[in-house]
Amino acid sequence: MLGMISCGGATEKSTSQKDTVKTDTAVKVTKPAFDPKFNDYARFISGLSANAGSSMAKYDSVKQVKEHASQFGKRWEEMEKNRLSVMRKWAKEELHPKVDENLNTFYPFSGPDFLHVVQFYPNSKKYLFLANEMVGDVPAFDKMTQPQVLNYLNSIEKALGDIFRRSYFITSYMGSQIPAVKGVVPIFMVFFARTGHEVMNVELITLDAAGKTVPRSQNPKGISGVRFTFCPIGKYDDVRTLEYFNTDISNVGTSGKGGLKARPEMVKHIEEFGKANTFVKAASYLLHYETFSTIKDLTQAKSASLLQDDTGIPYRFLAKDFNYFLYGKYTIPVKNFSASGHYQKDLAKLYADSTKVKSLPFSLGYHWQDQNQNYMLFVKKP
Repeated sequence: MLGMISCGGATEKSTSQKDTVKTDTAVKVTKPAFDPKFNDYARFISGLSANAGSSMAKYDSVKQVKEHASQFGKRWEEMEKNRLSVMRKWAKEELHPKVDENLNTFYPFSGPDFLHVVQFYPNSKKYLFLANEMVGDVPAFDKMTQPQVLNYLNSIEKALGDIFRRSYFITSYMGSQIPAVKGVVPIFMVFFARTGHEVMNVELITLDAAGKTVPRSQNPKGISGVRFTFCPIGKYDDVRTLEYFNTDISNVGTSGKGGLKARPEMVKHIEEFGKANTFVKAASYLLHYETFSTIKDLTQAKSASLLQDDTGIPYRFLAKDFNYFLYGKYTIPVKNFSASGHYQKDLAKLYADSTKVKSLPFSLGYHWQDQNQNYMLFVKKP
């Protein structure tokens, strides 16, 4: 088990934290104990200034570190202005009046994308992420030389390049960069730090036969996972968790011996996660295939609402049990997928009625170049 902390936000200011903090209701809350070095690490890789007493403060005067902080800050500020703030405004006006925003959040095909889902669902107490990227570990800066530390910062910038540019991770690209940053854990650290959260703990986990989480050391051959315990900065009475599992969520895997059929404990864990708001984007249209029918059915069953682009569950499977709200423009899939039969004629017919479609003020997904982006909100019928 590792203790980890990160803190910050899109408009985050460097502050020292007291052992006792005040909540919005002026009730004093005792700050729980956790190892501050991981907070220092998260701020450092995120380009945020070091807190007083930080083990990373020694790098403040290093030219390359200053350049990293400046460049990272500028790119983040641009993304905050052009994408994130717009998403939050849209969520407040269009999403939250239609859903219970306090429900758990389920995110299949997620990668380490806490960045975007938290703009839509900032109040969830539990998040469950499933994807193919390796879990990894926190960076061991205390064991690195200065050249190794600087190389690590360069690797972080490369690993986040697609998020800044396209708004989604490309799994094959991540595979070439993730080894340098030792998995998705550091990427989560950046996103927690830059969205105003502190990570109070991070545990390497897996699942037992009943689908319950256990330390990975008890079952090293089990599904590789990580659980973050975190809270909005300084609000220690508002603790949340995020679990990420590196797992194949197809039915049987490419060899016919993997996937969810071979991992009934993963199915049980998903089922027991509870009713949730689900988010799906840039999912390679995998939910259109019969080979992903198990995760499709699980998602439909547990979703009180489903916010997705057209790479998610096809409309025909949702029409009976969900009310729908349409946003943006629906057009043929981008060229990587346009020849694969993923165009939905029934969905196109719905979008053709302009009285049923509202504008979408942000682009988040495969249509980042042509801006023909669509999102659909499906809310389960009573």
